[in-house]
Amino acid sequence: MDKPLFNRLEKTPAYKVVSDALEQAILQRQIKTGDALPTEENLATQFGVNRSTVREGIRHMEQTGFVQRKGKKLIVSRPSYDLVGHQMSKVLILNDVTFEELWQVKMVLEPLSAQLAATNASDDLINRMAKNIEVMTKALENEEDLVALDIEFHVFIAEAANNQALVMAREALAQLFYPAYQASMFSEVSGQRLLDAHKHIFKAIKNRDPVTAGEWMRKHIIDFKRGYEIAGLDANKPVSNDTRT
Repeated sequence: MDKPLFNRLEKTPAYKVVSDALEQAILQRQIKTGDALPTEENLATQFGVNRSTVREGIRHMEQTGFVQRKGKKLIVSRPSYDLVGHQMSKVLILNDVTFEELWQVKMVLEPLSAQLAATNASDDLINRMAKNIEVMTKALENEEDLVALDIEFHVFIAEAANNQALVMAREALAQLFYPAYQASMFSEVSGQRLLDAHKHIFKAIKNRDPVTAGEWMRKHIIDFKRGYEIAGLDANKPVSNDTRT
């Protein structure tokens, strides 16, 4: 028998048709963020399916962050940065992305983030950065772990940049870099270098100097890779899924 010219048609599960239709309605603003979805019974009638199919479609919407339950109501929501980053980080892992590839993108995003923060940072975020540096200084003196404080400082800068596209783009990378942060802080010397870099970056942001903020962030990210390599890790190997939960 000759090999068939065409593959068999795949029928999309009904619940996926429901979730896709709801997602499109949300993206097209036919249903707005904060609005309640119609009841399961109402949706089942509109789609011409049973309620269990609608329920499965809504469950899929909850997993992707488009819908949240508030009491008995289903409310349209925006997927959080963490959720979007987590989904994207899994895709990067499955595609065997390497530390080197992530770092090349980080070298663009982090200096840009610092530059935008120097222009857009609110007084509140500048105060939070100042407090972070104060706490990090004491932590270094007490030989405490600096990883969480380092991550927090960079999150503050990203928020201060006031650019949602940048925040979402860097979130997936940040989640994959968590193990590298720990590995790169290999000595008291690296901790002091990290703190000094943060102080220079913060000073430039506070002084509304985007050029200097970007230059110091670039030096800081180069130093980050150097610490990774000194720790004996291979930058050309695929990253693992050993990220924060």
